[in-house]
Amino acid sequence: MKSLSKMIALTGVVMVAGCLATSMASAYKEAEAGTAVVEGKITFKGKPPAPMRFRLTKFPNSTFCSQVDTDQQGNRALQQVNVTHGTLQDVVVYIQNIARGKPFKFNGTDVKISLCRLLVQDGSSTFVGVVVNGADIRILNDDADPSDPKAAKGVLYHPHAYEVVDGRSRTMFDLPLPDKGQVITQPVILREKGSMMKLQSDRQQFMEAYFYPVENPYYAIVGSVGTYEIDQVPPGKYDLIAWHPILGTQEKEIEVGATGKVTVNFEFSIFTRRRFVSPSTPLLRGRIR
Repeated sequence: MKSLSKMIALTGVVMVAGCLATSMASAYKEAEAGTAVVEGKITFKGKPPAPMRFRLTKFPNSTFCSQVDTDQQGNRALQQVNVTHGTLQDVVVYIQNIARGKPFKFNGTDVKISLCRLLVQDGSSTFVGVVVNGADIRILNDDADPSDPKAAKGVLYHPHAYEVVDGRSRTMFDLPLPDKGQVITQPVILREKGSMMKLQSDRQQFMEAYFYPVENPYYAIVGSVGTYEIDQVPPGKYDLIAWHPILGTQEKEIEVGATGKVTVNFEFSIFTRRRFVSPSTPLLRGRIR
């Protein structure tokens, strides 16, 4: 009976993922691409927050995990707000409500675990990325510790994915990842509008990454230079979103012509927080219906 129940549950997940993928694909249509460009700069006003610190001896594999991002006092330092010369990185800039345009061939989202860090791959940031509802996320364990007999074949991680909205969370999946070279592949299933995805390791809470859901290819992930550029934008009026997982979301209405460039800048500060999610406190386990 337990096996049958698991089979039914798994079938339900696959069916939901398939429906979400079909819905996403039918919402956006490939058509003639535009020629306009939306560009800009993301800045931060004021002094950025200090890194969060985690005493490594309280977590498994503390010696192995101490190889990077430590403060020389036995703490892992997690910098969630990265500012360089006044520019802010780890921001997703996204043009909403575009129904037609350039090709959108999304092959899923990849994350690599390296030296006790969740590193988002194939983008300008390793801290934030994008997901598509119904598409896969893949998590690779690239860690083994030959000096520890228990971790010689792989450091044990436990990636836990949450759908987060308005301070509430729902577990999407929570799976062990014990062996080096092992990959977890799961469909992304976000049920509520306005939610985002958070990934954290249950065994090492200082490991985290965040993902913004997109439905079209008109997005950019801001790297250390603090600028973005979105090309081939068709003419029209749109909502332009700038999202940082800790500092929140800003939105501006833009009008794009047939050609040329539209420059839109965003300024964040510690006072611009909206939809704030603090990884330093347990997420509320309120049900998302």
